[in-house]
Amino acid sequence: MHSHGNARRRARPPVHVRIEMAARRLLFDSGWSEMRSPIVSMLVLLAGIPLSGCRETPTAHAETRPPAPTPAPEPLPSPAERAVERLSLIPEFPRATGGPFPFGAQDFLVWRSRVPRIEEVEITSSLDGTRQRALFYDPGRDEPRPLLVALHSWSENYLQNIGIPYGIFAERNGWVMIHPDHRGPYRTPHSVASELALGDVLDAVAYARRRARIDTSRIYLVGYSGSAMTSLVLAGRHPEIWAGVVSWVPIYDLVDWYGHLRSNMPDRHYAHEVAAACGGAPRPGTPAEEECRRRSPRSHLRGARGRVNVYLGVGIWDQLVPPDHALRAFNDLAAPEDRVPEGAIVRIKKTRSIPEALGIPDPRPLYDAAKAKVVFERTSERATVVVFLGGHDVIYNAGLSWLGEQRRDVLP
Repeated sequence: MHSHGNARRRARPPVHVRIEMAARRLLFDSGWSEMRSPIVSMLVLLAGIPLSGCRETPTAHAETRPPAPTPAPEPLPSPAERAVERLSLIPEFPRATGGPFPFGAQDFLVWRSRVPRIEEVEITSSLDGTRQRALFYDPGRDEPRPLLVALHSWSENYLQNIGIPYGIFAERNGWVMIHPDHRGPYRTPHSVASELALGDVLDAVAYARRRARIDTSRIYLVGYSGSAMTSLVLAGRHPEIWAGVVSWVPIYDLVDWYGHLRSNMPDRHYAHEVAAACGGAPRPGTPAEEECRRRSPRSHLRGARGRVNVYLGVGIWDQLVPPDHALRAFNDLAAPEDRVPEGAIVRIKKTRSIPEALGIPDPRPLYDAAKAKVVFERTSERATVVVFLGGHDVIYNAGLSWLGEQRRDVLP
C-alpha cells in the first residue's frame, strides 16, 4: 500500500479523448443532440461524432467495439391485418323495409341532396349498344379504393331511393359506388336477370374501373329482393370478379316463387311480371319454365361455392319472398354437413319459427340496433345465412360491415 505522500498522480487522458468527453457531456447532459452551434460542431467533428444523432461512430482514436446487434425488424402485418379498414357506418339508417322510404321522390335531385358528388351517367352496353343509365360516385382518391355495386329492387330503377344510404356510406368511407339500371323494373324479357341485364352490371363494373382507381380485390355487390336474385346469379356466373356479395331477401327459384305468388298473392303484380319476363306462365314442361329456371340462382349458384364470399339475409316473417329461398341458396354454397336439413326448411317456412335443434345464435349488435334480432345464423365454406325477426327488409350496416371484411383471394 502506498502512502498519500508517495501516491502517483493519475495520468490525464490524451487531448483528443478529453475533447470527445467534453463534447459528449455537452451533447447528452443537455439533451440537445441536434445542437448546431459552431463550438459544438467543432468539438463533435474533432471527436468523430455525427451531428445527425447520438450513436457512437468509431474513429481512429476511439476504442473499437463490436457493433451492437441489429434489433429484429418489426413483423410485417399479415395481408388480412393490412386489409382491415375502420368503417364509418350509417347508424341513422339501420333498416329499410319494402315500401316508401323517408327520402321523398325517387329522383336524381333527391340523391344529389344527400350525396352531392353523385353523377348521373350513361354506359354503352357491350351486348346491344344501347345507352344504359346509372348513378356513379367517385371519391377522387389517388390510391385504389373499394367498389360497391348496388342494385335496385324488382319494381324500381337506378333512382331507387332505398339505395341512397349506400351512396352516403360510400361518401363517408371513400369508396367508389355505382348504381346501374340493369334494364329497369323487372317486368320485361330484357330485365329479370336476363343476359342483357347481367351484361349491364358487368359493364357498370368496367365503367367504374375506367373512371376511378379501383382495388380489384375489393369489388362488392349488393342486391335486395329481385336484385338479390340477380346478385346470386352474378356470383355463380362470374365468381372471378366479386370479393363479397350481399343478398337481402333473395329469390332462389323463379318457378317456385311464381307458384307462391299465385297461391298467396294472386292480386299482386309480381306473378304477371314473372310470366312476362319468361315468355309465359312457367308451368311444368313449358319453355317458360325452362326460361325461368335459366334466370334463377338455383341454376348457377354452385359456381360460387368456395370461390365467392356470400352473405344471405332474410326476415323470418317475409311474406313476399319466404325464408326458404335464402336457406336453399345457402345449401348450394355450403359443405354437405353444414346444410340446413330439408325438414327444417319446410318447418321454418310453414311455422315461421326456428327449430330448437338448429341452436341459438350469438347476439348481433347491428341487427339488434335495427330491432331485427337474429334467430338463426350459419356459416359454411364462404357463405353465411342469417334469419332475423323481420320481413322484406335490408339491414344496411350488417351487410356493409361484413363486406368491409371481405377480400377476393381465390384465383379464377
